[in-house]
Amino acid sequence: MKLTTLQQADEYVRRGRLKQAVRVLQRAVQAGDAPLEYYLRLAEVYRLQDNWHDAINAVRAALQCNPHAVPVRERLVELLIESGQLAEAVAECRRWLRETPDHPIPLEHMLDAYWQSMDYEHALQVANHLVQLQPQSAHYRLRRARLLDNLGRYAQAISDYEHLAFDVTAPLEIIVWAIIELERLDKVQMEMLLHLLTEDAVFRIKFLRDPIGAARERGFVFSRVGEQMLEHVPNVLNDLPKPPRRYADYN
Repeated sequence: MKLTTLQQADEYVRRGRLKQAVRVLQRAVQAGDAPLEYYLRLAEVYRLQDNWHDAINAVRAALQCNPHAVPVRERLVELLIESGQLAEAVAECRRWLRETPDHPIPLEHMLDAYWQSMDYEHALQVANHLVQLQPQSAHYRLRRARLLDNLGRYAQAISDYEHLAFDVTAPLEIIVWAIIELERLDKVQMEMLLHLLTEDAVFRIKFLRDPIGAARERGFVFSRVGEQMLEHVPNVLNDLPKPPRRYADYN
């Protein structure tokens, strides 16, 4: 039985003969009226050759045939991101969103592009938009929490992590991740707080009277579990042996 064009191309790829796979697919595309799948497969073979320019052009040619095909538009953005063309990926997402506002797919890819370029402020704006659109999405909330964490906005990050840690509908791996991140943030802040207690006598006095209030006054933000731990710190401090007093040498 004669192989189809895609089967021929796949067989060439399997045998590592990528140039032959390209030629087979190019002939089919240039003949006209080729299905979108042929363009996408051609782009994938170019990608296997690290030929990003032609891979992207193949997908753009598919878009000319069907400008509203979501899988093709998504593949174009993915290739732009994978090839490091992050600004162009963002621009492509913006064009997509002008046509279909609030579409989650271009928003997700825009978030990826901003994240990879370490533009966390713009990434956070997109993450906020996604959480507003789908407040029950644990994945979107986790991504926002991680962005807030990266930006040092620990109070907001802890709020999102806690939401996920106590969300019984969230996937188990996300719940576990949120709990681990809460423990990490509590530990980091606890180390900072203990250091401050040894350096600042005024803060120490306030902390012994009202540990949670004193910590919040200094800008510390702990999880609910972390604040429960704080309440026991004064007892631990009181149980520690007092350092020996130093007297002036009068000799």
